[in-house]
Amino acid sequence: MAHHEVEMSIPTTKMVLHADVVFEVRGDDEKLGELHVSQGTIDWFPRHAQIPVSLTWEQFDRIMSERR
Repeated sequence: MAHHEVEMSIPTTKMVLHADVVFEVRGDDEKLGELHVSQGTIDWFPRHAQIPVSLTWEQFDRIMSERR
């Protein structure tokens, strides 16, 4: 089974305002990508990608609800 590490970088405030909360995700010591959480969207930057896969919070909710 793969070993995963998730590193989080957050702005100094506790509410997401103007700066994204960034999660760096690693699997077996290799970077898988970064998850950027903001007020308006959730963005996944796969490793080496400059353009993210973006979802609004409503789209994300719909996708997660379908997986129940």
